Amino acid sequence: MIIENNILDTIAIVQQTCNAVNQSLTNRSVLDTIYKIAMICIAFFNIFFAIYIFNFKNRKDDYANERNRKIGLLKSLVLDHNMKYLYDFFENIDKEVQALKLLNININEKRNTNDNLINLGIILRQNFIDTLIAIDKGLYTDIILTTDNLLDTLTENIFDEGINLSHLPMFEQKITKLITENKTSIIKTLFSYKGD
Repeated sequence: MIIENNILDTIAIVQQTCNAVNQSLTNRSVLDTIYKIAMICIAFFNIFFAIYIFNFKNRKDDYANERNRKIGLLKSLVLDHNMKYLYDFFENIDKEVQALKLLNININEKRNTNDNLINLGIILRQNFIDTLIAIDKGLYTDIILTTDNLLDTLTENIFDEGINLSHLPMFEQKITKLITENKTSIIKTLFSYKGD
């Protein structure tokens, strides 16, 4: 009986050991499965992230290339060939407004000067400003608004009876300063263009 009890105890211990080993293997296989699933998830995330970075970099490169292309077009198509028209416009306006300094200028002479200024604006638009629309509509709009504002303000100042343009300080303030500020504004707009 003692031998039988010892055998039964040994068998029970062997069974417990086998159960513990099986349970340990089951726990290991669960951990192994979780590990493998986690590795697959990480691999998919890495693939997704790599594709995202690749697409983002391509879009960024495309944007930078487009900006560089627009800046190159502005330089080669407009500034290199047509910038002279902008300088001619302001030089001719300076010459044209000199007649306004005369004492007792009549309305017909003012009209004639204003018509000449408007014609100079039309020439500038045809030879210079309209070429900007091929590069960037926003740049075109900025420049045309500046020149239209200049010509409109000059017209108002020419025909304003309260402004004596034959008085040199008034002429400087209402005509010369306005022309200089608008010229500077247009040049600043052109040279600060970044292709956006």
